Amino acid sequence: MKPGFIIIALVGAALLLCAGCTDTSPGSVPPVATQTVPTPGPTVTLPEGQSVTIQVGQKDPIYSTIPIEFSGGAGQVAVRDVRIQATLSNGEVIIDHIPPEKGARVIIQGTQADDRVEVFVTLNTGMTYKTIDQIVPYRTRA
Repeated sequence: MKPGFIIIALVGAALLLCAGCTDTSPGSVPPVATQTVPTPGPTVTLPEGQSVTIQVGQKDPIYSTIPIEFSGGAGQVAVRDVRIQATLSNGEVIIDHIPPEKGARVIIQGTQADDRVEVFVTLNTGMTYKTIDQIVPYRTRA
């Protein structure tokens, strides 16, 4: 073989070895951490004659607010406290209270994702019952 061809082959091989990746970042991109709300758990009904109605409305598609209203019921006079606990998709937990008065309402600032709302009713006997545990989905305007 000719010495010129060998030199060209060696230079070409050296260039191929040096032509590897020059990026210093890791080989794979780590996934973006996203929070999810916990799965709703079991709920109970209030004792007979002490039932009340609490309504969790749909999340506002623009402002992401969640309306929750105390609508009263046969057991309204037996209710001492209504505690709302909202677990948002960003991990934040919001706790608020509604007075046990018909038409009383609270607005929770949600997120633009699915949020979880739990409602706990405490009666004048001191017993607390989880009556609502649901996911409130985020819906865009149609």
